[in-house]
Amino acid sequence: MENISLVLVDLDGTLFHNDKSISEYSKQTIKRLQQKGVMFGICTSRAHVNAIKFLDGINPDIFITNGGGMVRQGEKKIYTCQFSVEEVRTLIEATFKICGSDAIMSADNEEGLYSNSKEELGDKFWTYIDFHEFYEPAMKLCIQTLDKEKIAAIAKTIGPDRIDFLPFSDIPWYKMTLKDATKEKAISIMSQKLNIPLEQIAAFGDDFSDIGMLKLCGKGIAMENAIPEVKKIASGICRSNEEDGVAHWLEENLL
Repeated sequence: MENISLVLVDLDGTLFHNDKSISEYSKQTIKRLQQKGVMFGICTSRAHVNAIKFLDGINPDIFITNGGGMVRQGEKKIYTCQFSVEEVRTLIEATFKICGSDAIMSADNEEGLYSNSKEELGDKFWTYIDFHEFYEPAMKLCIQTLDKEKIAAIAKTIGPDRIDFLPFSDIPWYKMTLKDATKEKAISIMSQKLNIPLEQIAAFGDDFSDIGMLKLCGKGIAMENAIPEVKKIASGICRSNEEDGVAHWLEENLL
């Protein structure tokens, strides 16, 4: 596969083991890939301030974060897309109205991650905040519900044609972004700005938010642990995240 010039990898359920670690084997394989001249990138729904905490030993050439809300090439920011303060306030107020005054939600932007849950939220490094007093832009909002009709009603408050919303397969939450803040949109813009043909990109993923990018890129590889919807559209399947599937595929196909 001599025509692959960029590899893009999701984190959770893909490059990460289930405990959010990255094996030394994967780190060394990625380093060898970059030394060969193939660029390596992260493409994750995690916020940038969160994702970088897990990448010790990995220096991505491309960093797509916040579900597609931000793209960096090294230290250079080349794309951002986020809800305005006014749009965030509209969505928050609609969430409390439609899901109840005790609705649990989170938001992230370039500065941090915020949640109104007082419970332990694992590795996410949230800052607790009462969203009744939140006045910041956000690249992504997440709401704790599996009720698609409620999410659609919330999205409608700023225009259903402007919002992309998808569930997570492993937690009872929906994520909500602008349609120009999806992984596939960010990749398309990055491809144009950096003159990297889409057919020269190999992408790896496992969940609903990865479907668009796997269909878009020249090689869309699903993890063995991916949900059926991802495997169905993938051009190939590699070993699971627990078996360092990404690293094995890179070694077998690009190194």
